[in-house]
Amino acid sequence: MKMNTKIINLGCRLNAYESEVIRDILEKNSINNTVVINTCAVTNLAVKKSKQIIKKVKKERPNDKILVTGCASQIEKQKFIKMKEVDRVIDNKRKTDENSYKYDSFSFESEIKNKLKHFPHIISKLKNKTRALLQIQQGCDHRCTFCIIPFGRGESVSLPIGEIVERANTYIESGYKEIVITGVDITSYGNDLPGKPKLGEIIKRLLAIVPNLKRLRFSSIDPAEMDEDLIDLISNDPRLLPHIHLSVQSGDNMILKRMKRRHSRTDVIEICQKIKKKRESVTFGADFISGFPTESRENHKNTLDLINKCNFTNLHIFPFSPKKGTPASRMPQVEEKIKIIRASQLRELGKSLKLKYFDSKVGKTSKILFESNRLSYSDDFLKVFIPDINKYKNNKLKGKLVKVKFYDYDDEAILAKLV
Repeated sequence: MKMNTKIINLGCRLNAYESEVIRDILEKNSINNTVVINTCAVTNLAVKKSKQIIKKVKKERPNDKILVTGCASQIEKQKFIKMKEVDRVIDNKRKTDENSYKYDSFSFESEIKNKLKHFPHIISKLKNKTRALLQIQQGCDHRCTFCIIPFGRGESVSLPIGEIVERANTYIESGYKEIVITGVDITSYGNDLPGKPKLGEIIKRLLAIVPNLKRLRFSSIDPAEMDEDLIDLISNDPRLLPHIHLSVQSGDNMILKRMKRRHSRTDVIEICQKIKKKRESVTFGADFISGFPTESRENHKNTLDLINKCNFTNLHIFPFSPKKGTPASRMPQVEEKIKIIRASQLRELGKSLKLKYFDSKVGKTSKILFESNRLSYSDDFLKVFIPDINKYKNNKLKGKLVKVKFYDYDDEAILAKLV
């Protein structure tokens, strides 16, 4: 029987993984006529979009039960509860517990406190994915002045190494060739565990225990918590693929302090230089916020300078959006048009660095794990596209490691052919 359910995911990569777990729960328990909306609270616009989608879905599926979860509905719970379209708001910490969907109301008061309860159960096949997401950490203990997410995700909790190994083995046995280590703040891993093992140490143990794990990536990494084990792992172990995405946010020390970040611009530069010196093939990406409160023209220039110095080839740029309830929302704001101009300048610089790197790759060959039959990402996180895939006899590439040669590029991707 075809399932009449729908899961709508909004927000981050972690949300996307949890939405797949929710899909698996609904299918396994034959829960029909239900729509689950997994909301996001990273910006005011994200919360507004979540509410708009709820209203739209109810109009399209008036007879279905609407269940809402995620960061937005956790932080502004009463507002979502009061929406006439919403049948039930599911606690963000309980959204991957199947009891939240099997019963209209469920008491967790007598639940035994167990770290595994903070993590979604593993599903061996993620819909339309060739790379497996392995969540090893949940929540955040830090309080950056612009961020509301800790209030939606709770304190930092780490998945024990035994469970990490078990989940990695399950993915490998299911045919996945690559695993992405993810979480809300993965570099804070271990602070709640006996002995306080750090991320670098735990990943070294994982790779030693699971030798069949040949390809590993990290999601975003906080520069403030990159210890020597982690830098050594990135610099020397070929199983750790050569692209690192850093949560930087600004290239100016004063702005970083006002953001309550725990790194300086010098820390970021030294980390990139140290890794690049040992492993030249590594590329770097980063997140930046443009127009943070009090940001001057000179502060902005320092961010442009940092992007150049670190040669970031993959940028995520966010114009600052004041989130109600955060300290940054009460600081002196930068004009909206200035935020937009500065965001555009950051993106243009990132684009020029990316295209320069594309140009350096033309004529070279590489093995690519394909996410579809013609589009994917290289090990160093270049978008790769094969325009004339239909001319090849063996053109079913999804999920396969295939050797290609780069021959040209456009604004979005480097163009390749099979070899």
